[in-house]
Amino acid sequence: MKYKTINSEKFNTPYSDAIEIGNIIEFSGMLGNDENGLVEGGFETELHQIFKNLATGLAHYDLSYKNVIKAKILLSDISFMPKLNEIYLSYFQKPLPIRTTFAVSGLPFGADVEIEFTAKK
Repeated sequence: MKYKTINSEKFNTPYSDAIEIGNIIEFSGMLGNDENGLVEGGFETELHQIFKNLATGLAHYDLSYKNVIKAKILLSDISFMPKLNEIYLSYFQKPLPIRTTFAVSGLPFGADVEIEFTAKK
């Protein structure tokens, strides 16, 4: 198995950011973090940062957004759904990844959104 950490060591978290198993790449839940921690600006800024971080992770495996087959999305507020869908569709094209979205009572560091992705080579 091939492990790749993108920022876990920097933020001292006890998990790998991604793991390759055969032709499947599983990405841990991503927050809108940059090198300084959670980006400022709220939901939309965090979401765009997540997709930027995903692009970095995918590039490590020579993949792109087209390789993403699944997304599991956690929102701090379900009212973010319309804006989530709008921004999400600016990154993915048909056929779209399968997706689960739900609201949770809280996310790490006070984030508004966290997304776990699965990609296929």
